[in-house]
Amino acid sequence: MAGTRVLVTGASGVAGRAVVHELKRSGYEAIGVDSARADLTRKEQAEELLETIHPDYVIHLAGRVHGLMGNIHSQGDAFYDNIQINTNVVEASRKVGVEKIVAMGSTAVYSDSVSLPMREDDLWLGAPHDSERGYAHAKRAMEAQLEAYRDQYGMDFAFVVSTNLYGPGDKFDEAHGHVLPSLVSKVYRAQTSGEPLEVWGTGNATRDFLYSADAASAIRTILEHYSGVINLATGVSVTIREAVETLVRVSGYSGTVTWDASKPDGQHARSYDISRLKALGWAPEFTLEQGLAETHRWYVENFATARR
Repeated sequence: MAGTRVLVTGASGVAGRAVVHELKRSGYEAIGVDSARADLTRKEQAEELLETIHPDYVIHLAGRVHGLMGNIHSQGDAFYDNIQINTNVVEASRKVGVEKIVAMGSTAVYSDSVSLPMREDDLWLGAPHDSERGYAHAKRAMEAQLEAYRDQYGMDFAFVVSTNLYGPGDKFDEAHGHVLPSLVSKVYRAQTSGEPLEVWGTGNATRDFLYSADAASAIRTILEHYSGVINLATGVSVTIREAVETLVRVSGYSGTVTWDASKPDGQHARSYDISRLKALGWAPEFTLEQGLAETHRWYVENFATARR
């Protein structure tokens, strides 16, 4: 694989930054692009990008994504923009003869009606959780497109059903962002202002959190060794309350923590079967405590330029 050209969309995001670094470290010619290079909602810009770079492989991470509150209030935007981005990238990849595309899905595609742990064969069972239905249906549609392109055009693919990712370079948006980066920002603000740390929800919901460097090594492994649908997670779920307690501990925050139960918890329970990923020989290197410590340290050191 050394010297192989790989286009990584969404390269300015938390996963994209880590994936570009992982690929370059492994000897690939990794070309990372973000929205400043091309507006992937525009078919002609997506096609021009692929024609110019002409990659052997594509790792498609770009998308319109928010946390719980952002997804609740932007259902239409999440569906429309992601449908455009995904459709354009997959079609442009086909036109230039890309050998394989690894596309970032989301565990939002799974319905709460399926049994835990959630398995890849459950992807089409039941409706996604109401809070993320626009985003989730757009991701399901991309998987359907990839299957259709494999069947008609022989284009190889992997559809990565990703759990909650976090790490350096994330978007630390307290109002609309994902739970861990928003909490990292809240903790730092509470530390510097002396205000209490307010956390949304009851803290009882469970999630599987994966550090970005571990996600990147898994995505490289999937690129090299797997085709089809595959869960990307640690295989270990924790409550939001446990995650907050871990972040408080590693950050050194010593103030008051309050819980706003009037805010939604989102999906109550999330856990994933990662048998297919483990069969590839992959395992995470970072514990939640280690990953949160690295993320908090990065945010403090890069506060002035961090995305929020």
